Amino acid sequence: TLYMITSFFKTSKPIHYIIFLVVLICMFVFQRIITVDYEVNLSNTLREVGYLSILLASFFTLIFIVTKNNLTHNNSYAALYFCLFIGLMPSCLETNSVLISNFFILLSLRRIVSLKTNSNIKKKLLDASMWICLAAIYEPWAILFFAVLFLGMVFYSVAQTKNTVIPFCGILAVGILLTCYRLLTKNMFPNLIEYLPTISFDTFSFNNTIIEAQSLLFLAFVLFGIGSFIAKGFLKNRVVNPSFSVLILAILTGITIVFLSSNHGLAGYLFAFAPSAIVLANFSETTKYRWLSEFVLGVLLFAVLFQVGLNIPFPLN
Repeated sequence: TLYMITSFFKTSKPIHYIIFLVVLICMFVFQRIITVDYEVNLSNTLREVGYLSILLASFFTLIFIVTKNNLTHNNSYAALYFCLFIGLMPSCLETNSVLISNFFILLSLRRIVSLKTNSNIKKKLLDASMWICLAAIYEPWAILFFAVLFLGMVFYSVAQTKNTVIPFCGILAVGILLTCYRLLTKNMFPNLIEYLPTISFDTFSFNNTIIEAQSLLFLAFVLFGIGSFIAKGFLKNRVVNPSFSVLILAILTGITIVFLSSNHGLAGYLFAFAPSAIVLANFSETTKYRWLSEFVLGVLLFAVLFQVGLNIPFPLN
């Protein structure tokens, strides 16, 4: 059965994306509507449709990043891993600010990874920095993704002095736009301090964040994917692909946000899902040990089904 799953997604087909969209919509509806005391009215419906659109737009942005930059061959493994990760931690769909912020981060990653073409460098740097700033408005710790941007500039050898200034221009531009918006809507200057991240050791819960089974399993998959990628590079004595270096840093940044932003529980892992999906997709398509790829997907699929089984009874009680 597992061999059939890996074979089915081995070559990308339109039917795959129909399946993924149905799965994402079902998980979204189940997590945000069925399992809560949802009041059906036009306002709530439009709001939920909006957040669902953001989730689906994030999914298609992932697909765009993968296909446009040739990060995997012609397969659907990245999309499959992304959906499975959400199924593993469906609570990540409940936090609106993280949904929006993650979408902006994916748009910034799209520009950062495309720096490798060495075309329109200044425009891409400005775009990436502005997307990160917009993400930080909704989730202040998303500002850490500037580390991904600056190291991406180093990896792609575009960190000349004149280019280094551009991300700060992006920060200034978003600051000016935010100020104008606040003056027009509330007739007051924004308190920019409220958009800066803060650590509250009173609410920081190490155990709640790490020791949950879904968290441990996801971290195990991530470490395995990163480890296999690095080991493969050493064994073949080749230069590490800059795009995957950027993605690995994005994964580590996303996981860091989970532990620094304790008020969202496991929702912060959403930042790490897309880059982790790409790294594990690369593993699944390149490993010589097909059984190992099937084992990884099998464990993840079993965990997702188990998670669904645990959640289903609650709305029925």
